[in-house]
Amino acid sequence: MAKSKKLNIPAINIFSKNIFITKTPQETRKLGKKFAAVLKGGDIVFLKGEFGSGKTTFTQGIVKFLCNKDFARSSSFTLIREYNTANLKLFHIDLYRLAPSIVWDIGIEEYLYGKNISIVEWADRLLGAENDNHWNVEIKNMNTKRKIKIENRK
Repeated sequence: MAKSKKLNIPAINIFSKNIFITKTPQETRKLGKKFAAVLKGGDIVFLKGEFGSGKTTFTQGIVKFLCNKDFARSSSFTLIREYNTANLKLFHIDLYRLAPSIVWDIGIEEYLYGKNISIVEWADRLLGAENDNHWNVEIKNMNTKRKIKIENRK
């Protein structure tokens, strides 16, 4: 796999599974930036992982790359944060506080199925969307490291 000299992480192959190990929050953000380079309008990113695994940190890299924002906060308390990119919107959706049975009641499909990019933390609560075209990002906490598996489900 080719390496990016600037970020010193392997290139992301949009046609296969990719597994990365990050050792610091900064490396997780850099991987998020690298991943953001392959995103386009209409993409949905499902983020899965335990509490504190690095989902928001990974999202911060995406927001930095696409929106030039220095810091993206968790949307846990506001549910959805909206960012503007050069030509589309980026929605950061956090379903942590919602029961799977009510997720669709909030009109979430308006954020997911458009020409924008949606990043969904706690995507396992989005029942019924498992077979939709999306990216699947699973983050596992391994003590001081993170194992991040990125899979294109399109």
